[in-house]
Amino acid sequence: MKNEPKFASEPYRVFFPVAILASVLGVMLWPMFYGEYISFYPSLAHARMMIEGFVGGFAIGFLGTAMPKMLGVQTFRLWQVLLMLALHLSLCVAHLLGKWQLGDGVFVALMALMFSILIPRIMQRKQLPPPGMVLAGMGLLCGMFGAFWGAFLEDYDGSYYGFLFSQRLLYQAFILLPLLGVGSFMFPMILETEDKGKLSGKAWRRRAYLAWIAGVLIIGSYWFEVMGYTRAMSGCRFIIAGLWFASECNCLRWKVGRGVMAQSLRAGIGCVLLALLAVALVNKQKVALDHILYIGGFGLVTMIVATRVIFGHSGQGDKFKRWIKPLVVCVALLLLGMATRVSADFIPVMRISHHVYAAICWVVVSVIWGIAILPSVRKLPPEKKEMKAKKGFDMMDVDFRK
Repeated sequence: MKNEPKFASEPYRVFFPVAILASVLGVMLWPMFYGEYISFYPSLAHARMMIEGFVGGFAIGFLGTAMPKMLGVQTFRLWQVLLMLALHLSLCVAHLLGKWQLGDGVFVALMALMFSILIPRIMQRKQLPPPGMVLAGMGLLCGMFGAFWGAFLEDYDGSYYGFLFSQRLLYQAFILLPLLGVGSFMFPMILETEDKGKLSGKAWRRRAYLAWIAGVLIIGSYWFEVMGYTRAMSGCRFIIAGLWFASECNCLRWKVGRGVMAQSLRAGIGCVLLALLAVALVNKQKVALDHILYIGGFGLVTMIVATRVIFGHSGQGDKFKRWIKPLVVCVALLLLGMATRVSADFIPVMRISHHVYAAICWVVVSVIWGIAILPSVRKLPPEKKEMKAKKGFDMMDVDFRK
């Protein structure tokens, strides 16, 4: 609609700020617990805030903005974005109050709404999305199923293996699969390597089929992991993710890509692979090692991709290859926080203090990134400012890859 605010067609403008706020509240649950400001143990609430609140918010903002443009269809309507935002805020409040099952239920409703908006647009598509988006869709389904189990089935089923499997799907598959899928077309933009996402016909179907196979293998690995094959299955995911990054994302070309975003993305990809390999080789403190994946991998890659999206949609392409000082500081502090959190479980006498230090690092990173990058969510690209009065202008006309 002509008079709708710009965040209706580009939901990232509202979901990115809300998601980063959710992450700050999520990590602060630990210092609040140690300081006896909250009475419940925040393990589940913290995990849900970071997965459903932080990653979920960024996923909705990114896919809600990108998918209609990829498909060449109508963007989201204002009421749809507002309803998703209300559900997202509601699940965050539920988790902050320790009502994690209620929060999971609201997250299921949020994912169901997202699919109900996207599926009709996929059916009406005018062009094919990158084949890697098959993995993104599988990841959203994994998150939806994992939350559904926690909200509605755990009290009735009581299956230990079912609970663990649902947690793996929500905590990891929900993030890892979309990261691989989105990475197949976003990472080449950031690294300045060959884009393999613009395909059609048999070539598109072949790569989509490969994406589906990779997704099935990764999902299956989580089931065998809960059966006791933790190290072997983490090793399998290391191989699958490594092959995907190398073949589909062109991440092995180290001599291309300049600026803090390209180098930080490489560091994030390295953390993803390091975490999977570490769990495969080290037979202890899996939760600690998983935080290499969560903070250095998922957290860092999310921040870099979000920065690229914000700069691209606000006409600041000149910053793509720069060494932006606030972003450099953010990356350094994020990696420091990761090291602090991982070491906490290996040094029991410093566990509580390291939890607090890691939380502080994340908060500082969020504040710096929020001050330096987030104000740009309000900016319009120059092309739109100059042409918005012209009949027939569409945001699809803007080439954000330049």
